[in-house]
Formats: sequence, C-alpha cells, structure tokens
Amino acid sequence: MEKQTRKKRKPLKDCIVKPGEKSPYANLLVDLAFKKAFDPDKPASRQNLVNLLNDLLEPQLKRPIVTVKTRNVAHNLSGSKESRTAIFDLHCEDDAGNLIEIEVQIRKLKNFRKRLAFYASEMVANQAQTGSGWKFNVKPTYVIAFAQHKVFEDERIVHRATVCDLETGEQFVDTYNFTAIELSKVPFFIKKKSDDLSKWLFFFRFLNRLKELPAELDEKKFKNLTESSKVSKFSKKEFEAYQKVYHTEWDHNAMVDGIFEEFADEINAKVAESVLDKTREMAKGLRDDKVPMEIIIRRTGLSEEEIRKL
Repeated sequence: MEKQTRKKRKPLKDCIVKPGEKSPYANLLVDLAFKKAFDPDKPASRQNLVNLLNDLLEPQLKRPIVTVKTRNVAHNLSGSKESRTAIFDLHCEDDAGNLIEIEVQIRKLKNFRKRLAFYASEMVANQAQTGSGWKFNVKPTYVIAFAQHKVFEDERIVHRATVCDLETGEQFVDTYNFTAIELSKVPFFIKKKSDDLSKWLFFFRFLNRLKELPAELDEKKFKNLTESSKVSKFSKKEFEAYQKVYHTEWDHNAMVDGIFEEFADEINAKVAESVLDKTREMAKGLRDDKVPMEIIIRRTGLSEEEIRKL
C-alpha cells in the first residue's frame, strides 16, 4: 500500500481569512461550539478535552489526567440561576487513579474572582455525603475560567492560584485551585517552537479567523480538534442556535474585525517583535543568573547562538 503523503501546511500569514471570506471553524468561546469540540461523552471529543486540561493545568496537576466524564451536580446550594452556568462540570481521573473535580467557565467580568471562589465552594460542598460516615475526604477542585476581556492589570495571560501558607508560600490545602485566562491578551502570533499552553491560547482566541490549520499548529491534537470545531459538523438546529448567539459578536466586533484584517500584517509584525523582545529579555536574565543553557533554550525557544549574543 502506498504511503499517504503528508499535507504540507502553510504558514500562519497565509491561513488568515480575508475580508469577505468565512472561516470553516466555529468560535470556541460560544458555549455550543465549545461543548461540541470538547464533549466528554464522545470518545474523540473527550480526548480533545483531556489534551486541553492537561496542557492548561500542567503546572498545577500532580499527575496527568487520563479520563473525564460529566459530573451530575447533586443540587444547587445557593438557588441562584447563575451559580450553575459552567460549560462543563467534570469528574476526572489521573494516571494513578486519583479523582479530581474540574469546572470550566467562560465568565462575565463582574466580581470575577469572587465568582470563581463561589463556584469552587459549591464544588466542594456538593461532595458532602449525608450521615456520620463521611470523613471530609474532599477531592481537589479546579476552576478554569476563560475571560474574553481584561481582568488583571498586569501583562500575564494566565493567573493561577491556590490556598497557601502566608509565611512559607507552600500549598496549605489542595482543595481549591484556580486558573484564570485572559484571552484578550493573547497575541496574534505563534511559532512552531511555542509551548503547548501558548498554542492552545492562540487556538482558542483565533481559530475562527483561520481558513485552515497553519504549519505552526501542525500537531495531531490540533488537527483532531479542528475537525471537531467545523461549523459544517453542526446539525441544522445547532447551527441556527450558534448563529443566534454569535450574531451579537458579529455586530459588536464588525469594525474591530475590519481594522484587524486590513492591517493584519502590520499588527502581526509589531506583536511578533514585542513578543520576541520580551523573550530575549527573559533569556538574558536567565543567562545572567547562570541558568543552564539547555533550560533557557527550552523555556524561550531561542537558539544557543541567539542567547550568547544577548
């Protein structure tokens, strides 16, 4: 049997939709599209979700997640309509058989951090069992929240938090863990050498600006996910619901999108140079601190020659 030729993918600059063109991919920040792409009850999309969670939570997880399933929320403790608005409530199991609970949110801005604390508290309280036999064996909980607009004043895209001892900085209890992601800070720029987290964040923010998967994201997990994210995969009813929700986004962003597309090359060049400057600055600092060269290369994606010239 002849070997199937691998498709040669174009660079990012050639994969951007032009004015008048439509992307074949859905906006993953619309709940319906997110649920289609990461449905925990279907094998293919379940693996998409496992990949996403492991890469997003890698600095926080003790061991990698191997399987997920929908968590049936027993009861709404507060009675609030907004208190159960998660995209996913999940039971997860790592490769050692440990169970953790994860909630994925695309949140409004008002009282952002307090909302996350509230959702985590409900996840913990919902683990309680009636009777005297329960020993408060609470499983670790993780709240992942995607914010579409700026929340924090610094330049970090991802903020992570847990409960720590104020004197030692060590984790006091693993019950509460938070990951807040500000997608508005994600640059329209990606490299093949970028880390997995950067690639995921780019994918989330800009998938519906692409007409095909670029060479910079030519990996199995992203290829599988783009198939799950195609608008053509929607049923008629799903497509009508998606259009209705997304119509507001089109109206709100029409002028911004037009400006973005018209000046895409200039914007990309400026963002790329800004990101590269920060990368070089970080590499120089690590080098001056006598960090081993192989670690600097791995963290920054720069070559040894580039680092030595700084």
